[in-house]
Amino acid sequence: MNVSRQAAVLLLSAGLFLGCSSSSDSPGTEGYTGPTLPARTVTEGKWQEGPAKPKQHKPYQYDIYTHCGIKWVKFGGRWWVLDSVFPGVEQVKGEPPSQESQRLAGYMTLIGPDTANFDAAGMPTMQFVPTEHEPPGCA
Repeated sequence: MNVSRQAAVLLLSAGLFLGCSSSSDSPGTEGYTGPTLPARTVTEGKWQEGPAKPKQHKPYQYDIYTHCGIKWVKFGGRWWVLDSVFPGVEQVKGEPPSQESQRLAGYMTLIGPDTANFDAAGMPTMQFVPTEHEPPGCA
């Protein structure tokens, strides 16, 4: 085997090794590399609620009304209820939102037909599942 052929085999092997590394952009997977989205702030007069028909694995700018807590959201034309909270590595990098606002600006991502995740700076991932019920009013 000549030198240039040996070099090509070595580079190809290194490329395959790097291509199969454990680095990931998916939270909860081994090798997750950390925040991937920039922090958002609330824009007065503009409410972000994502599209009527969201695509899976695409983060959409989304604002949650927090006056009554973070339990119910309307996303993709249907109601969702908070199911799980995943503390750990933040998905959104930047300054956490103001505590004074009654809106939380972040991102909603449809993970599967019955799972959506909400992420905001300084917050754990909140996972929602669809519900047939509408939220009760709050006092």
